[in-house]
Amino acid sequence: MNQIGFYFCGHFIAYYGLMIVVGILVNIPIVYIQSRRFGLNINDFIIICALSALLGIIFAKLFYLITTCSRINFIKLNDLSYINILMNGGFVFLGGVIGFLLALLFCNKVFHINIQSYIQAYMCCLPFGHMFGRIGCYLVGCCYGISYTGLLSVKYTASYFAPNDVELFPVQLLEAFIDFVLGLLLLLFSKKLKKYAALYLYLLAYSVLRFTLEFLRGDDIRNGIAGLSTSQILCTIIFFVVSYCLFYNRYLLKSRNKK
Repeated sequence: MNQIGFYFCGHFIAYYGLMIVVGILVNIPIVYIQSRRFGLNINDFIIICALSALLGIIFAKLFYLITTCSRINFIKLNDLSYINILMNGGFVFLGGVIGFLLALLFCNKVFHINIQSYIQAYMCCLPFGHMFGRIGCYLVGCCYGISYTGLLSVKYTASYFAPNDVELFPVQLLEAFIDFVLGLLLLLFSKKLKKYAALYLYLLAYSVLRFTLEFLRGDDIRNGIAGLSTSQILCTIIFFVVSYCLFYNRYLLKSRNKK
C-alpha cells in the first residue's frame, strides 16, 4: 500500500474522503428505514444532524490541536499558511463524540426536541460512519498499529503517516469490524431499548474498545498522564460516567406491560 488516493477520469480522489462519502451514502437508507420504524419528524432530524455535524467537527479539530500542542510552533501562528496546515491536519473522534453530545443537549434545551426517539433510531449510524472512517485510515496509513508480523499484517511502502517497509498490526481494520458489529446490534435492537439506552451502550462499548485498542496503536502517543494517552483518559471518564447512568436507570430493555 503506497498511496493516499487514486486518479479517476483525470481527477484525484483521496481514499479517506472517499470512505467518508461512502459512509454517508450507506447511512442514508438506514436513516430512512429508522425514520419509518420510529415515525420521526424529518425537520427535527435535519436540525439534529446539522448541529451535530457542526459541533462534532469543531470539537474533533479542537481535541486534535490540544493533543498535538507539543508539536505546534506557536511563533508561526501569525502565518496564515501555517494555520492552514494546522487546520488541514487530523481529527480526534472522541472530541467529535463530545461535540455530538453537546449538540443533542442543545437541541433538547433550545429547540425543545424530544431527542430520546432520535437517539434510539439513529445511534447505529455513528458506528457505521466511523467504520468507514477507520477503513480510510487503513488505506492511507494514519492511526497505524504496532509492529506485527502475523496474520493480516500490513506493510506500507510510501505512506505519509505510517513507517514504510515495516509490517504492522491492522488495528484500523479491527476497529472497523467492531464498529460494524456494534452498529448492527444497535440497528437490530434499537426498538427494544429503554430511554437513552442506545447512547449509553454505544458510549460504554466504545470507551472499552478504544481504551483497549490504544495499546495496539503504533503511532505517536498523544499527550497523557501516567502512561495513558489522552484518548484513554477520556475513555476512562466516559466509562465511569456512563456506568453511573446505567446504574441510576437500572434497566436497559423496555419492560413489557402485564396483561
